[in-house]
Amino acid sequence: MKLFVNREPELKLIDESFNALLDKKLLLRTPIIEVQGVGGIGKTSLLKKVEQRCQDEPLPYIWVDVSQHSSSVEAEIISQVKRYTQASDSEKFSDATHAMKILLKQSPVVMLLDAVDTATTTQLSVIEHLLKDLIDDEKLFVVFASKKAITFQQYRSVARKLTIFSLKALDRKHCESYLDTLDTPIEPEVRNFIFEWTRGYPLAMHVLTQAVQNGLDPRTPEGLQKALALIKEQVIHKAILTTVNPVDLTRYFSTLQLFSVPRRFNLVIMQDLIERFTPELKLESSIAYWGLPKEINEATDILNWNMTRAGFSVDEPIRTLFLLLLKAEHSERYFAIHEFLAQTNQRLAREVSGFDRARYIRECLYHTASMKDSSSIEQQLLDALQIVEQEPPETLLLFSNECSQDGELKEALGNHLTVLQAKLIQYQANINIAED
Repeated sequence: MKLFVNREPELKLIDESFNALLDKKLLLRTPIIEVQGVGGIGKTSLLKKVEQRCQDEPLPYIWVDVSQHSSSVEAEIISQVKRYTQASDSEKFSDATHAMKILLKQSPVVMLLDAVDTATTTQLSVIEHLLKDLIDDEKLFVVFASKKAITFQQYRSVARKLTIFSLKALDRKHCESYLDTLDTPIEPEVRNFIFEWTRGYPLAMHVLTQAVQNGLDPRTPEGLQKALALIKEQVIHKAILTTVNPVDLTRYFSTLQLFSVPRRFNLVIMQDLIERFTPELKLESSIAYWGLPKEINEATDILNWNMTRAGFSVDEPIRTLFLLLLKAEHSERYFAIHEFLAQTNQRLAREVSGFDRARYIRECLYHTASMKDSSSIEQQLLDALQIVEQEPPETLLLFSNECSQDGELKEALGNHLTVLQAKLIQYQANINIAED
């Protein structure tokens, strides 16, 4: 992206770290910062901001893209250290740790490591060992980027000094800030289209705004099809699925698109979805499905266990893009999957109780609201809500609080939101009576 927005906490912490590096009286409180998130979310952009700060000061810095030097991270570090040291010192370097220690004797140093998630087990161990040997030097500041959180648990001395930032998509305010800086103004209707399609995912926003500035009009049928093709090719295939073996690309695309419809799912729902909607991808047994999430995540890093929702989920905002393509290109299939998931979650809710029942009903409401609109939706919502009414006050309170904070559910409900709100008011009244 041309403009770096919505990263104020990270930039503030980086500024504080630079101030500590340059002032001998200050203590560097955050010597290692990890920026974590899906591809295209802005991790490398943040590293480039740190690089620019190094150039402005100036401060020696080491930048290693691990994906480009996965077999020789140590050699690349030594090579870059030589740019700042005298030839006589360079000749004595025995390893990367030795090289960095000599450089640190001269001045504070910033180390930037990109795509650390691509490191082999051996190279990751090299990086962790290097940090362990250097991190007590208060003149070293490390920032690294990774698609998945890397906690460096092998050495507690490193883990204790690690601060992790999970980068999120831009909110509406910062999307508008980005669009305001473009050389060619974009009409309000098209700006809204860009936000609704990308939900603030920086890479997708950049792809669409570039296309619009080059003449694409997403309000026309032809422009709409071109926009869909750009999202699929430039974002999903070239960024999200870039490491997937080409022979597996169709399988991964179909599977991830299917798994993007539910906001949370377990192994049972996963198997049911595949065997009902993509039977050509059916596995040989139920046990075979146990390893599928791990397989997908090792190739894409976007399917994870969501602790908040107590289930697997495709990372936001990638899920939004798959849903967008599914609804635009295969609308009947999109609605059919939602209907199936509404029924499945309602059935599962009847089989359990307590907090699990509340979670299933909340997902049932979301999928019911996402079905093709009909006169029966309101009644289906009421039928689902009736199931959770059997629960004790503490479960109703949890359900009410989670529904009240669930922006995606509220958006899906649209005009039917009043049905849920009326019930939540009723639940609160019942809770108050029970407390009295």
